[in-house]
Amino acid sequence: MTTPTSTTEAPARSRRPRGSLIVLATLVVLWVLWGAGLLVAPDRNPDGQCEGLGFGCTLTAHDFTLILGSIALAPLTALVLAVTLVVRLVRISRGSPRTLWDVVVGALLLLAFGVWLTGTVAGAI
Repeated sequence: MTTPTSTTEAPARSRRPRGSLIVLATLVVLWVLWGAGLLVAPDRNPDGQCEGLGFGCTLTAHDFTLILGSIALAPLTALVLAVTLVVRLVRISRGSPRTLWDVVVGALLLLAFGVWLTGTVAGAI
């Protein structure tokens, strides 16, 4: 008669932060698409319609793309970067060995924070 085993151990494998990298790559793709949309969006309304908000005027496609980036994409970026940072810190604090992936993701997060801080300070001046 064989004795049942209570636990089976999965083979040890390298834990790479694929989820974090996929999310960050998706975020980069969204920013590239936003930038491309900003470049190709016309900055005038067709048929001489007035530009702006209110009094029957509408935003140009260019202005709408700018607002979309500041209302949707920028806060989404801040949220994703904050969650990714917390996940990376928890992973490292729980004894997971630091890998090159952690260094790359950390460098990307620091770079994004620097760009965000520069944009915030430049916008305030």
